[in-house]
Parts: sequence; C-alpha cells; structure tokens
Amino acid sequence: MKLWQKIVCAIGIVIVCVFAVVMCLLPHNGSRGMKCNALVVSVSDSSKVQYVTSKEIYQYIIKGGFNPVGRKMSEINFHDIEMFADSHPMVESSECFPNTKGQVRVNVSQRVPKFRVAGEKNFFVDRNREIMPVRATTATYLPVASGRISERMAKEELFDFICWLEENSFWNAQVEQIYINHNLEAELIPRVGSGRILIGKLTDNYEQRLNKLKRLYEDSFQKTGWKEYKEIDLRFGGQIIGR
Repeated sequence: MKLWQKIVCAIGIVIVCVFAVVMCLLPHNGSRGMKCNALVVSVSDSSKVQYVTSKEIYQYIIKGGFNPVGRKMSEINFHDIEMFADSHPMVESSECFPNTKGQVRVNVSQRVPKFRVAGEKNFFVDRNREIMPVRATTATYLPVASGRISERMAKEELFDFICWLEENSFWNAQVEQIYINHNLEAELIPRVGSGRILIGKLTDNYEQRLNKLKRLYEDSFQKTGWKEYKEIDLRFGGQIIGR
C-alpha cells in the first residue's frame, strides 16, 4: 500500500471513531433535559430464585418519596435512589441510571440466603454473613439449623460449619439438619434413620472427628448405616461411641 493510501485509510479510521464517540455522547447529553416518563425496576437472577420482586422494589421507592417520574433527568439524584433501594432488607446492591427513552432504570441484585435458622429466633443468613428476614415466598431448599442459636453464632462458627459441609460431598449428602442444644453443642440429624450424631462445639475440631467417623462408615457401616444407633457420640477425644 502506497503512503498516500495509508494516510487516507488512517484519516478514515479517525473519522469513524470520532463519529462513534459523538453518537454515543449525544443521546446522553440530550437526555439530561428530558423529563422522566417511567420508573423501571428489574431484579437480577429472579428467573432462578425470587426473594424479592421488581414490583415490591418499585413500590418501596415510590413510597419512600423517590418517584422520578415527571422530573427532568438533570434534577434527579440517581445516587440517592440507589442508596434508598439498597436499604431494602432483601436488596444486596442496586444501580440507577437514565436511558434515552426517558426512563429511569433501577437494576437490583437480591440478597441470597445461605441457610435458615429456625430456633429461638427465625431468620436467614446470607452469603455475606448478614442476617436477613425470612420470606414466606421463599420456596428454595436451604440448609436448616435449629435450637439455641444466637445471631453471632449464626454469622461465625455455624456459617463456617455449613461452608465446610457444602465443600464435603459425603457429609453434605448425609446431614439433613443441624441442632444446637442447651450446652451450645452441635447435633447432626442424618437424612436416613432417626438417630443423631453428637459432635460437640463448632469451635472444637469437628473436621477431624467427622473424618474419622466417615472412615468407620466406609469400613463398617456400609450395610447398616446409622440406623442401628440412636446416638453416635464424637465428643470425647478420638473415641466414637454408639448408643
């Protein structure tokens, strides 16, 4: 390619790029003087599991006094709308912005519970270790812990234990429920049978105890499982006591 052809080609590329940038900027700048004609709320991942609806967040924003409809885009504080949407107990984060159709959009990420506590108090713990309210509309399966569980325990050692269960395919398949007794010791309710496994406090080396029980299960319990015992007690050192 000759030099003059290269120059012409370079100029053409620059013109195309400048035109693209201008076309992107013009609608945005023009929208600043436009009046908002609609508030549109969407909830991400709601097609999989729905903990909060777009209608609920829409009404929450309107009742909170943040209705942008009828106001100029330049007069709307999008950050304030985001902050208010974030204050909803089922919202993890939100993003508020205008579009060229005259709409103000609010895109919401919902809080996702990791497990449910059904004891002296009834609540969810989300994936960020924060307490969130139980919703009657929640139909998804979640691990359940019951008994004497404080919010502090739920966010700390109980949260860590449930993470450990989820990463351990064997025990995740075996455990139906976690119960914390009056001594703050954990009892595991297996999916099969009517017995329970006593593992002691969740701050006291449960990994080693349960791994030892797993080896015993693989060696000796393959045929009978846990059904021969009402209790399997792992609280005393390296011992496994069946009752």
